[in-house]
Amino acid sequence: MLLCSVSMAQAATTLMQIGRNPFHQPPLTTPQELIDMVQTQSADVEKGFALAGASDLYEPFVSQLPNADIKAVDFQKGSYFEWMFFKTKGKGTVKVAKDLTWGNEKPFPGYQVDITKDNKVYTFAIPLGCGNVALMGVREVEPVAVVAPNKAPQCGMTVSSTRAFCNDVVTVDATGSNDPDGDITKMTVAFIDNNGQVVSQQEVEGGLVGQVAVPCGTNQLKVTLEDNQGAVSESDQCVADVTGVSRARFLADAGYMHQFDPAHYLFGRVGLEYMLTEDWSVLGMIGAAGKWYGLDGTTAMLVDVMGEYKFGGRFFVDLGVGGWITDGDDDLDTEDSQLDAILSIGSRIYGEPDAFNVSVFAEVRSAFDEMDGIDEFGRFGLGLRARF
Repeated sequence: MLLCSVSMAQAATTLMQIGRNPFHQPPLTTPQELIDMVQTQSADVEKGFALAGASDLYEPFVSQLPNADIKAVDFQKGSYFEWMFFKTKGKGTVKVAKDLTWGNEKPFPGYQVDITKDNKVYTFAIPLGCGNVALMGVREVEPVAVVAPNKAPQCGMTVSSTRAFCNDVVTVDATGSNDPDGDITKMTVAFIDNNGQVVSQQEVEGGLVGQVAVPCGTNQLKVTLEDNQGAVSESDQCVADVTGVSRARFLADAGYMHQFDPAHYLFGRVGLEYMLTEDWSVLGMIGAAGKWYGLDGTTAMLVDVMGEYKFGGRFFVDLGVGGWITDGDDDLDTEDSQLDAILSIGSRIYGEPDAFNVSVFAEVRSAFDEMDGIDEFGRFGLGLRARF
């Protein structure tokens, strides 16, 4: 174990030995022993800081030391210390020496620790052999570049139509979006059902305007934007409920039909409606008109094709042609098979347009070659139409 000695050379002090004038005995062997030394000899430590003219460093030193990074270091020749406090031969009151330099070729082992105060870092050295506390130097705390957190894109979106036929294309325009601190690099459009499941998803290429196909049913259209640093827009910023309407649906008619000749019929038809637009559609139906009673007429098979126009939210008009096909006497206008002109008008009385609904309608049909006798041979009816 080295001894502690001090030799004076003019105003500077050159240290050649460690251990002759120790602040603490026995020699330190672990960082915890250093921490314990400072705590058990706190009064002398505080006095040492005061004598060194560094009373303001005592509290930071004591409070930060237990959690500081205490490094084991071999201090080489030329190591400089602004001051060091010690006790003469390990006894008596605390003393301070200033302007010290280690002059021995052989390095001495010790602990080195940094303590911060007022944006400055104070580096202390504590030789293991004597426990003396020395200040090696002071430096400014290196400024830490403050990087502002990346902000997510702000989404702004319009949809060309929130109602379309299934698989028809709508335009999603997100050009109203912006990224406050970067560039938007990715746009994704997803349709999500009521259970939160993704029905379909598409990544838009080359900009913030995309064409997407609308799935059937009512789903939530959600646009997600991603910037050049990977930040993603909030999920609730760009959402819209979009409904995909099926072009085809099943129909069923039932009703009563009267012929003034006279004859009474109960009729029923089933078929399919195909929507051309929201207002225009084509109906294809097949069924039968069973003669109930009357002097003339006979049961007929019906094959009808009609065009339908919807208006006023619940009303409709049908115009078309139909086959009235019988096995009756072809020489009798009331019994022969014929090609009819059909006109009907009706109104929805139950349900919503996109769901199951029921309508009431009035219909008149007459053979093209019997228009002059429509009041006698035409058939006039009332019925109910269910759309599924």
